[in-house]
Amino acid sequence: MKKVITISLALALFAGAVVAADNPLSGKAVGENGKPYLLGYVLNETSSGWMSANANYTKSLWERAGGVFRMFASDYDLNKEISMMNDLLQMDPSAILVHPSDSFAIAPAVKAAVDAGYPVVAVDMGVEGTPVTSYVHHNQRDLGRVVGEYFIKAFSPSNPGRILEIAGGLEQNGAQQRQEGFHKAIEGVDYLEIVQIIDTGWSSDVAFSGIQDAFQRNPGINALYTHSDFMMPGIIEGLRSQGKLIPAGQPGHIILGSIDADQRGLQNIRDGYIDVNAENNPVLHGAVAVNVILAKLYGQPIKTDYTLAVNAVTKDNVDAPERWANLPEGKYAEWPVLKQDIFPIPVR
Repeated sequence: MKKVITISLALALFAGAVVAADNPLSGKAVGENGKPYLLGYVLNETSSGWMSANANYTKSLWERAGGVFRMFASDYDLNKEISMMNDLLQMDPSAILVHPSDSFAIAPAVKAAVDAGYPVVAVDMGVEGTPVTSYVHHNQRDLGRVVGEYFIKAFSPSNPGRILEIAGGLEQNGAQQRQEGFHKAIEGVDYLEIVQIIDTGWSSDVAFSGIQDAFQRNPGINALYTHSDFMMPGIIEGLRSQGKLIPAGQPGHIILGSIDADQRGLQNIRDGYIDVNAENNPVLHGAVAVNVILAKLYGQPIKTDYTLAVNAVTKDNVDAPERWANLPEGKYAEWPVLKQDIFPIPVR
């Protein structure tokens, strides 16, 4: 039996999370023959707050369940990502998680794995061109929609919004859908105009340089929508270099909406630089994905899609204990086994 981990009240309150004294996952990722299940995760990177949290929390849950976890990060190298999928298949995994850097390019490798009988579950970013076993995700369009709806209320005909969009990597279906959700939300609102879109490829450095160019071309920009907090260092420094890094409530403040609500995003809300952040919860993704995979390995029915609800984070709720980014950063083994009703821990 594993040593019981003591958690703070804030952790215990996290979305109704609990850690049972006997570890509710204990032995769940071990076959009836006593052999641990091997779960492989092929993902685009582990440097962002979101990906680091999702990958390492998922690893923690799987290992608490007695399984073996192998992580393969491609750092946006598509050839490397496909090679990693092939390498993983040689290890004969029990199941595979994917968070692709290119939703289209990975499809043939995913098809090969599914055709060979391996369950493949996509997390957050989907796969385009071939079915996966299951897809655990927020509705990416809803993430963009939440920001768009905030902008509709923040501006008016007497105070029109001129918006700079800092996009992620538009080769990913998630980035495309975050863009689509935002655009559809403000469609027909005549006092909101997107004056420029910059495809950063999820690069903070490209976001920084893009802001320099954008404000020179369109000095009247007074709002910024970004697809992820991952680009926030470049965005903040870009605004600072243009003399536009002004806290909310002061003249000249740039209304800023983002997605993820990671540690960096929450701090920028507290500092007054971000006004709204659509929470993309990597902890919930991990908890649901692990339970879905366990049920699949037990031969139990699962759905092909699990869509998670989206919350808007503002200055009014940034410090709420249910914010995933308020968990102790990097201490994944201390993060609770999340109690959620989307897909509870299965019984063998």
